Amino acid sequence: MEAKLPFPEKYIKHGNFVFNSGVLAKTKCEVEEMLTDPFYLSYLLERIPLSSHYVGIETGGAYMVMAAHIRNPGSKLSFIKKQEGKKEALLGEKPNGRYGLVDDVTTTGGSLERAISLIGNSPEFILVAVDRREKKEKIAGLEVISVFETPSLL
Repeated sequence: MEAKLPFPEKYIKHGNFVFNSGVLAKTKCEVEEMLTDPFYLSYLLERIPLSSHYVGIETGGAYMVMAAHIRNPGSKLSFIKKQEGKKEALLGEKPNGRYGLVDDVTTTGGSLERAISLIGNSPEFILVAVDRREKKEKIAGLEVISVFETPSLL
């Protein structure tokens, strides 16, 4: 297995953050900002497996699957929209069969699990830029592919 690049320090913000999961942290990986850097965008894109249908969790995951879709123009594209105080919504066609689920950062795995539940079937792969979960347990029977090495200061 190929060694992963560490998440770039210049895209790690320091402060007091509360994530969607309710987890409090002193650092935050700014994946959306990192995606504006051609080197890191290319590195990430090379590691997203080909799929006939990509589903991205907003917002960073949506940017990631749009790039993957441009690389693989015959693929379908859908998004999971987070809605404050409501269940997530699927935008675009519901995957009928194989799909890849993509998010920028996972802290607890909750967004990934809710997306799979909303879609109603398991993906062929789950990929995130950064996996911050303490326990790297499988989700829907799948290992979560993390593109970047999780910074040790998280």
